[in-house]
Amino acid sequence: MYFHFLTGLRLGVRSRSFFALVLVGLLAMVAAYFASFFSGRHPATIAMDVGVSAIRILGVLLVLFWTQELFSRDIDRKVLFSTLTYPLPRRSYVLGRFLGLGLLVLAALVVFGLLLAGLGSAAGFGYQQSTPVNNGIAVAGVVGGLWVDLMTVAAFTWLLSSVSTSPLLPFLLGLAFAWAARTLGPVLAYLSSEQARGLEKGFEGPLNFIRWLLPDLSRLDFRDGLLYGQWPETDFILAALANGAGYILLLLGLSVLVFNRREFG
Repeated sequence: MYFHFLTGLRLGVRSRSFFALVLVGLLAMVAAYFASFFSGRHPATIAMDVGVSAIRILGVLLVLFWTQELFSRDIDRKVLFSTLTYPLPRRSYVLGRFLGLGLLVLAALVVFGLLLAGLGSAAGFGYQQSTPVNNGIAVAGVVGGLWVDLMTVAAFTWLLSSVSTSPLLPFLLGLAFAWAARTLGPVLAYLSSEQARGLEKGFEGPLNFIRWLLPDLSRLDFRDGLLYGQWPETDFILAALANGAGYILLLLGLSVLVFNRREFG
């Protein structure tokens, strides 16, 4: 597993998508800084809100591109055939590469988190907001929640890559999964609100199925604590993290099971 872990790290660092998305991330932080000019009273809040949204989008793209580089393209290029000749169990390939991906994603989020902290300081420089942002350690909380979010998306895409023969299918379905899981919470909240009174009854069956099938990744977005100091209750945070971790372990277990039984030829 250690061999595949190191190989995954090397492939991820050498990937062109990593440098391209870091560059896009820098441009996104600059755009978020200029977005702060649209608020005369809360520039740091606006800038960091836009910055968190940009990181969440870029993070998904980074995970999907890295999944292609570390897993899907090995199958597509037939490189996996020679890799499997090593005297190592197949699960070491699946888990080792995934652990490598996890460390790469964490490193990228640390970089983005530092950029986000700098953005908050730059946007709020020389102006004292009535509700200041909780810059500093609060950024770590946002990054931690986002890491679990992205690794859940990665685990889903990993499972698809273990059964797919095309790298494009896991990319597209992974993108759809991220969008659906992140919008699940707001959609359910709207359907249970007074504005949509009675609408939920017509979708009760499908909604119950979706609640069981998809993780609610919107619960891992802790930006309110960063922007307004309104952190969820500890039980809520622990439940959200446990839910994401449970899905990761389940999807990884299925990936190993499917990959062990797959025939390559």
